[in-house]
Amino acid sequence: VQELEQWLGYPIFDRTNRTSQVTLKGRALLSDFTEMLNLYRRIEQRSKDDFAYSGAFHLGATEMVALTWLPALIRAITTRFPNINLKTSVGLTHEIQEDLVAYKLDLVLCPIARGEFLEGFLSRELRALESAWMCSEDMAMDRHKVLSAREIADLPLLTYSEGSLHHHMVVASLSEQGFPARQSITCSSMITIAELVRGGLGISYLPREYFHQPDGGLAILNTDLPIRPLQYAAVYRDDFIASRIADIAHQYCNFGRPRG
Repeated sequence: VQELEQWLGYPIFDRTNRTSQVTLKGRALLSDFTEMLNLYRRIEQRSKDDFAYSGAFHLGATEMVALTWLPALIRAITTRFPNINLKTSVGLTHEIQEDLVAYKLDLVLCPIARGEFLEGFLSRELRALESAWMCSEDMAMDRHKVLSAREIADLPLLTYSEGSLHHHMVVASLSEQGFPARQSITCSSMITIAELVRGGLGISYLPREYFHQPDGGLAILNTDLPIRPLQYAAVYRDDFIASRIADIAHQYCNFGRPRG
């Protein structure tokens, strides 16, 4: 790197602090270096099969991916690329998206809520995450009654962390109907939210396939409050290995509860 900096005539890294940071001019070179690396990988791949790839790959995912199909995906990736150095990160959508933009991740599995985020990236559409309003079995009302937005807003509401798409989606849907939530509790774990709902502390909008199980202690509330399913996608830069892994993600995406 120092030889490259001498040849360029300017620093790529700012080393004045304890942790080195990429300089502005260095950032401008990232896309060029990415193209060079992609070209190298394509040439290398034409002469070898997938088993030969031994580089690092950084994968980001949301909690719902981690709870459901991430283990199956990792098994499939390491089977396809047995020598890959795979590293995974789990976080909120905006966190892993920011890490992708900052070149800390190579591919992220997350909902797509803003079309502008796709600029400069490729994406492979995955399944949509279907959710439903749920409460505890003990709290369940008339199963045939359809609750209005006003009635939903009057109940204690449990949502995912502020800053998450789940929180924004639920709060915004109530506000758009003119009925902001009367009482809300946020939590950074979807599993914990489900347990709090099961304990009768409130209602929540939870992923249907994973949390609505026979004898699971959760009941679905009928409501006329419309909320769109979260469309998931694999988002990545134009990279040969990333495109292969996006194809694998498309094959394994499943938001149901893992068996066994």
